Formats: sequence, structure tokens, C-alpha cells
Amino acid sequence: MNIRVSSRGMDEMLQALFLFWIPVAMVPLGLWYSMSTSLQTSTSQGRFLAFSGVVLICLSPWTIPSSPSSAAGHLLGAIIGPCMLILLGIYLISFSGNVPVGKLPRSDRKLGVLMTGVGFVWLVGMHWWILTPQLSPNEINPYWFVFWPTFLLLTSCLASFSAVTLLMIGEQRKAESNAMFLVSGLSCSLLLLGLNIDGPLITANEFREHLWLAGADMVGIAVGTMLSILVFALVIYSYERSLPPPKSISPPTESELKQVSSVIASHLGGEEE
Repeated sequence: MNIRVSSRGMDEMLQALFLFWIPVAMVPLGLWYSMSTSLQTSTSQGRFLAFSGVVLICLSPWTIPSSPSSAAGHLLGAIIGPCMLILLGIYLISFSGNVPVGKLPRSDRKLGVLMTGVGFVWLVGMHWWILTPQLSPNEINPYWFVFWPTFLLLTSCLASFSAVTLLMIGEQRKAESNAMFLVSGLSCSLLLLGLNIDGPLITANEFREHLWLAGADMVGIAVGTMLSILVFALVIYSYERSLPPPKSISPPTESELKQVSSVIASHLGGEEE
């Protein structure tokens, strides 16, 4: 009996490896391959590899239903639609104004605002309506508790930073900045609603608890990023300080000056008529 159980466990681990973790690795590998080559064929192959990885991850609830890893694929399949709408909407908002490269028509700004609004409404429906990602009728996807508060907090911070950057650095970007401030305000409003209004499957207390955890994660990521940049700068500074001073170059000799003068003279004066 123990041998059968061990064999079954090994089979499930191999299924999770080939049907989830290898597809997870295919996504960054495909993106890196598509961006690191100038050949159109290789770029298409890299994009296809990344797309195939995303599809296999989304199919993991059906291909490996008994594996805990399938919950991540289940959440990805649930949120990929609204997240793509929001990302495309922000892209249209950002590049429909006065940008030097990749400028889009001004009419795309309204489309971007609409797509962003639809994406937010879709995600709101997952929290306060009947669209909450569930692994079973009585089990909410545990990754949803992590994603939703983190997404709102991160979107609010990034949208505010982008809006301020557009005002300070950009030229004639007030309309796009106002749109990003609107996105930030919408995210903050949803955070406040989640802290005070219960959903059909998620209470305000649960949301508040996971929001604190999301804030701690973001603070940890920010501190870790700054420390890594500081350590990298210190390593470069220490290495450059340890290098010997550069050797001075002796001035040119008289013969070298004459040779340079003759070369310059032979290339000046134009053609004789």
C-alpha cells in the first residue's frame, strides 16, 4: 500500500512539474527570447512559447486538478481578462497625448478610459457580486485574497506616481495626468469600500487583514529593492576605488606633430581647378 501511495504521489509531482512549473518557466523564457533577438522568426517563436506557457497555466485546473498549484492557474484564468483591459486602457491613456514616440490618436483616450473602467467593474464584481473565483462551491481561491488588495494598493500608488510624473516632466500632458489621477482615486475608493463593506463571500475584516499583509509585502519589496541598489552601488564604488590611477600619456614628439600636420594638410584645401 505504501508503495502505491508513493507512486501516486510521484505521478502527481511529475504532472505538476510538466503541466504547471515548466509552463511557468516558459513564460519568462519566451519573453526573453523574443526580446533578445532581431530575427522576426525567432521573435515569433519566443512569443508563441510564452503564450503556450500562459495557456497551459490557465488549463492547470483541468489538467492537474488534484495539485495545489492549480489554484494559481485558476486565478490567472479568472483575472487575465480584466487585467488586460486595464493595462490596455492605461496604455491608450498614456500614449494618446503629446508623446514623441508611438503617439496614438486622441480618440483612443476615451477608449482607454472605457476599457479601464470595464476592467475595474469586472474585478469589483469578483469581490462584491457572484464572480468571486472559487475552487469549489464552498472554497474561495486563496490567491484571490492576496491578489485583490495588492492589486488595488499597487495600482493606486503607480497611478499616482505616473500622474505626478506626467505633470512634472511631460509637456501638455494634463489630460493624461488627470486620467491617471482618476484611476488612482478609483483604486483608493475601492480600498475604502472593501475595508467597510462586506461582500457575499468575503468580509471586511478578512479584506482588512489581507490588506495589511499586502502593504507589508510592498514595503518589504521597496526596502529590499533600495537595499539591493545601494549594495550594487557600493560594490561598484569600492571596485573603482581599488583600481590604480590611470597612466598619463606623454605629449607627442616633433616628428608625430609633423606627420599629423601633413595628414591634415593633405585633406584640406579642396580640389585644385
